[in-house]
Amino acid sequence: MSRFIPTSISIEQTPSPDPQASAVLNALSRPLGAKQSWGVLKTLILGVASFGVIPLFAWIKGFYKFTAGEQQQFVHLARWVRENTSHPQARELERHANRLKPIGFITFLSVIAMLGTIAMMAWVIDSSGRPPEHSLLAGTYGFHKHTLLGNTVWPFKTRFANADTVFGIWIGGMSIAYALHWLQITFHAASVKSFVARFSQIAQAEGVNRVSAYPLGSTIRPLWLAAAVCMSLARAPWGILLMLAGAAQRRYITHSGRNTRAEVAQRLRALIERRRPGVVVPSPVYLRDRCIEPKCRAELPRGANFCRRCGTRQKAMVDRVA
Repeated sequence: MSRFIPTSISIEQTPSPDPQASAVLNALSRPLGAKQSWGVLKTLILGVASFGVIPLFAWIKGFYKFTAGEQQQFVHLARWVRENTSHPQARELERHANRLKPIGFITFLSVIAMLGTIAMMAWVIDSSGRPPEHSLLAGTYGFHKHTLLGNTVWPFKTRFANADTVFGIWIGGMSIAYALHWLQITFHAASVKSFVARFSQIAQAEGVNRVSAYPLGSTIRPLWLAAAVCMSLARAPWGILLMLAGAAQRRYITHSGRNTRAEVAQRLRALIERRRPGVVVPSPVYLRDRCIEPKCRAELPRGANFCRRCGTRQKAMVDRVA
């Protein structure tokens, strides 16, 4: 008759997942604000048609919407870091996240510059004694021209102002308004860079590789540059600053800001894995690399050089050292 021999087997409990960390991770990796920036063609058409008025108000509204969503993601990240680490910079990180907003004073100055330009131009045109559309063309796109698109340009001159006055107000006011909006985007990118640098210090202290924000860099690309030249030739030199601001907003929303949040999400994932070794942390969909071959598009490990399905090289071969 067989005898039962008891054995002692201990089963370790699997650590429970962290739903808050998973929510923050998925939020950071999700693209944000794709509709809050314009392409070069839309900027050119609506900028010219509205004499420069529509893009500024649309961009200010769109940038505020984008930064509100971005700030919410960073606040949730900072809150998780404060609750799960003992680093002395954790509380300051949360306070920094709460300050990641556009500078209200710059927005105020930009709007005032635009509204002041419209008001002064309207006053001069109204006092010209000619039909408003004639005086408007004479002081804008028809400045120092005899005809514009087959229409005769009628310059005017009164005791207090003339077409030169309208043109000067138009160029100066629009240039100031769009220069201020460009500064708004630049300052916001610098503030996010500072936030990411503070988060990187905390991540490094926890044994995770450092991370840095993607720079805004040179925002003018060939198409934006060509559009700026076209506007200058059309008697609208303020178009250079229009294109500079539009290109900066588009690059930050669709490239710099998106890539920065993706890199921060990767470090957060590494932090979660280090703090909960037994928990499997799936990589969010938006952080997964895919094969560059259009007919393959298989999911790849991050940083892979070759596709494991079709064998296509994913990165250019390095054949020389700088």
